[in-house]
Amino acid sequence: MKRLFILTMLLISVCWSLSLSAREFSGPKLVLKERETNLMEVMEGKVVEHVFRVFNQGDEPLKIVNVKPG
Repeated sequence: MKRLFILTMLLISVCWSLSLSAREFSGPKLVLKERETNLMEVMEGKVVEHVFRVFNQGDEPLKIVNVKPG
């Protein structure tokens, strides 16, 4: 009887975790084509720019509220 209870609980746990992983993602999803760039050596006083393309592959608007350069 005890083994049957443990087996049943294990089966319920596995089914529950599988159902959680099968859910589709909802909300914004930030995707970067590249995460970093190497500008090599830069002479002092020279202005350097690089554009990082940010994509939203989610199903809701993506709001970027804070950016901290490294």
